[in-house]
Amino acid sequence: MIIAQGHDLEQQFGANTLFKNVNFSIDSNARIGLVGPNGVGKTTLLKIMTGEQEPTHGEFTVNKGIEVGYIAQENALDEDKTIWDEMESVFAPLINKGKKLQHMQEKIADHPKDEALLKQYDQMQFDFEQQGGYTYQSDIKSILNGFKFPEDTWQKQIGSLSGGEKTRLAFVKLLLRKPPLLLLDEPTNYLDMDTLDWLESFLKNYSGAILVVSHDQYFLDHLATQIFELQFGKLTAFKGNYSQYQMQREERDKQQEAAYEKQQEEIKKDEEFIHKNLVRATTTKRAQSRRKKLEKIERIKPPKHKNKVRIHFKSERPSGKEVLILSDLTIGYPEKTMVKDISFQVNKGDRVAIIGPNGIGKSTLLKTIMKQLQPKDGSIKYGASLDIGYYDQELQRLDPSKTVLDTIWDRHKTMPERDVRSILASFLFTAKDIDKTVGQLSGGQKARLTLTVLSLEHDNFLLMDEPTNHLDIEAKEVLEGALKDYDGTLLFVSHDRYFINELANKIVSVRDGHAKIYEGNYSYYLDEKAKQEAGLTPSQPGDTVQETEPVKQVSEQKLSYQEQKQRDSQKRKLQRAVDNTEKQIEELESQQEEIQNEMANPDIATNFDKLGPLQEKLSAVQEKLDQANDAWEKALTELDEFE
Repeated sequence: MIIAQGHDLEQQFGANTLFKNVNFSIDSNARIGLVGPNGVGKTTLLKIMTGEQEPTHGEFTVNKGIEVGYIAQENALDEDKTIWDEMESVFAPLINKGKKLQHMQEKIADHPKDEALLKQYDQMQFDFEQQGGYTYQSDIKSILNGFKFPEDTWQKQIGSLSGGEKTRLAFVKLLLRKPPLLLLDEPTNYLDMDTLDWLESFLKNYSGAILVVSHDQYFLDHLATQIFELQFGKLTAFKGNYSQYQMQREERDKQQEAAYEKQQEEIKKDEEFIHKNLVRATTTKRAQSRRKKLEKIERIKPPKHKNKVRIHFKSERPSGKEVLILSDLTIGYPEKTMVKDISFQVNKGDRVAIIGPNGIGKSTLLKTIMKQLQPKDGSIKYGASLDIGYYDQELQRLDPSKTVLDTIWDRHKTMPERDVRSILASFLFTAKDIDKTVGQLSGGQKARLTLTVLSLEHDNFLLMDEPTNHLDIEAKEVLEGALKDYDGTLLFVSHDRYFINELANKIVSVRDGHAKIYEGNYSYYLDEKAKQEAGLTPSQPGDTVQETEPVKQVSEQKLSYQEQKQRDSQKRKLQRAVDNTEKQIEELESQQEEIQNEMANPDIATNFDKLGPLQEKLSAVQEKLDQANDAWEKALTELDEFE
């Protein structure tokens, strides 16, 4: 059922039109991701939907009784109340109904045979139960815990909370209200990875419609079933999640490009015909007719998505096989230890992601590897032939007084100016931009300039600290592709789960002052974490998650490259043994079934001469089947020791 609609919406600011002719509808169970570059009007559209802003033209209509919930409207928290009392205030009508039920129970105790009273009580109790009267407290507890408000904080006064905590608490209050239409504007910006995982799970089961503005592809992939793209002043709807939207958009752009090129060829032919034949008396009418037709034709525009950042990373020389080995490393500052006992190895070609809460020590680890900070204990061994490039999340490695052009030129003095301008243009710097000083650039422009500098260094080992922080969604896609194609080794800090999932083959999770290694991407990390929480995978800080055997507890991260190679080889051999014995078992079971079917034939079942040889054949097959099953179980048990 459609619960809300946008009709011919247009928004102008002065002479500029942000968007126009925007039409869409929202179903009662919709899961919509609203995407587009910064500045196209996504937040403005949300404000129109809440009634906070009037459109220049058109209207947004909501069905009667449909409440629209928007996080910005929930920031008016009562700072004198405790966290628990403020959350409980959402259920004030329900709490009052509970008090009325208690009062009716007292009446019934005095008048146990009053049928009208009993009937009224039954109906009120049913309504109370249906509205969550017996579960609202557990809902409050669940969402508070999900948003990292543990029980010992519930009696805190809201006025004592930080700005970030108040923002999260406002989000909790909004979710407790459960509005039928929930609007979220960049909810992933102020939530850590654990809270985001919890929020995704919660929103999947949300009873109303959701429209979310986000640059987080992972969040959109796991939540959205529709994507609204707001770009170039118009809104286009796509079915599916973000990855499906990407594929559809690329296919649409290919079709549009093909149609554009075909039309351009036809236009060129027509123009040549007109030019040649307009002056001839015998052909001038045909030429004039062709010109009128050409003037009326609706011109196809080339795909606008092609105007993307173009990034390439390539190393000048290969590094050694062992790139980096950290052994029992402790990092921090003179007055504070951040993380202890860090032990892992980075090999050539690895894509290693470092994840964890803010302020835990992730950037400190990169700075220690870059020798900007001294290790407090342990050792760092660097591999042979290393050229290290570093992307700093604060973007402090650029001189704010230099122009964009000089930032590149000073590093590559022999490069012709034309080539410098061309490279900067590929990173979307206009002719006006390149004469600006670095200090005049936006965060996104500084990020692109830092990436430009890094791409020209041709290092074989990149250390990157939050490289997606200032990039819009399309620039992030391009960076992902460039790093996938990169022929060197990558160690990066990120909170962007899609970026991590697309790139990482190892995860270093930093928590509670320790680092734990996971041999896989972000999805693998989540699976292993879920097993740990279910009590299936015992682990200790500093161990790799695949080491589940309690007796051995061998740290694969501390193995040498050759030892690790031998373990991988043995694991592959065991996997082949498991696969081969499974095939053998299937073949033997098939043979067994064929013999048994033959023995069941009435002509054979009564003929001992025929039945005897078949019985011997069956016994031989069954003996082989028993041996194959034993071999399969043995190989599988040994393989499990590697998991």
